[in-house]
Amino acid sequence: MKRTRVVITGMGALSAIGNNVSELREGLKAGRDGVERLQGFDPSRHRFELAAELKGFAPENHFDEVELPHISRGTQMARVVAAEALRDADLDLTGEDRGRIGVILGTDLGGMPAAESGYRALHFPYRRGPAVAGDPWASLVLDSFICSVADQLAHHYDLTGTTLVVSTACSAGLHAIGIGADAIRRGEADVMLVGGVDPLSEMPHAGFGVLRSLAKDRIRPFSKDRSGTVLGEAAAMLVLESEEHAIARGAKIWCEVAGYGSSTDALHMTRPDDTGGGPARAMQLALDDAGLTAAQIGYIKAHGTATPANDVIETRAIKRVFGERSAVPVSSIKSMLGHSLGASGAIESVAAVLALDGEFLPPTIHLDTPDPECDLDYVPNTSRAARFDAVLANAFGFGGNNASMVFRRTSEASR
Repeated sequence: MKRTRVVITGMGALSAIGNNVSELREGLKAGRDGVERLQGFDPSRHRFELAAELKGFAPENHFDEVELPHISRGTQMARVVAAEALRDADLDLTGEDRGRIGVILGTDLGGMPAAESGYRALHFPYRRGPAVAGDPWASLVLDSFICSVADQLAHHYDLTGTTLVVSTACSAGLHAIGIGADAIRRGEADVMLVGGVDPLSEMPHAGFGVLRSLAKDRIRPFSKDRSGTVLGEAAAMLVLESEEHAIARGAKIWCEVAGYGSSTDALHMTRPDDTGGGPARAMQLALDDAGLTAAQIGYIKAHGTATPANDVIETRAIKRVFGERSAVPVSSIKSMLGHSLGASGAIESVAAVLALDGEFLPPTIHLDTPDPECDLDYVPNTSRAARFDAVLANAFGFGGNNASMVFRRTSEASR
């Protein structure tokens, strides 16, 4: 049976180094560092005061004064990037069968900032009696559920195909893209709106601090002096279509979603498998799904959290698949964007596609003292011009949830 090819026709992005896809591209090329002292809440109460927050994101420029108080920051971010992705795809939904368009969203936090502030606002008034008429907190309580952001997108665009939220820790956004692509391949959908969102929130920042997973200064993936990650916030959405659907409507194509692989370590809630076996399985499955060999991959977009164990284990996993002396360039853009948890796989997939399309390798910044156990080409500090036909993107999460994906240049690509 002929395999349905899935292509990307639109992308939208919000990150610490750019509030749209164009700004993200330029930030990646420039090696821009998006990490600064926290502004969204008081960091002086925490041992770690840095984060990669959005810069200059003004929700009031996107939503009217009636709607804005009733939607969480997560929904705001998701709506903005979804709108950008649909504009980029030039997709007129009025002419589409909306029952064959769905939403798959990866997130760990959903509307958690609304839940935190809503609890503080509602706890005592609720105990005293009914909320004040017109108080937006009733809406925000509903929008704080982890499922709500995807539901909000489906409702806003009247999309009645499959709507799902994936919450597999740091691999959620990449899993969302893979699940959406599979729905198109199975013939269940013509178009899928897929991606991830996670706003910065105080509770996970405190929690990662308790786990001693955060860095006190910079995030330094694959460096000998790395001390942990830095949390960020981001949102990214991609419009996936069957190749037939995209060509029939004359859509511009970024690239093909060629392969997807998933595995689980089933070992520990936070500690990955020291051998790298689980991530290696996900990578090999993605290559097999794409019908490619390791030698056909020109760039690996690493998960690269800058935690002491994870970078070594990812290096081991790459060597298991690509060989001990692999010359394939590898980089971690978390050094610029921070770690946006469930959104990271989605925003970093957009970055991987931009690198493929723009013929450049994003750098791993702050890599001045290489770790002897991390001895691959990590594109240190400065971006590099390079043409390649396929990129492998990794996302590995707590609980041993691993995802890998292959994006491939197509003859129809027209960006």
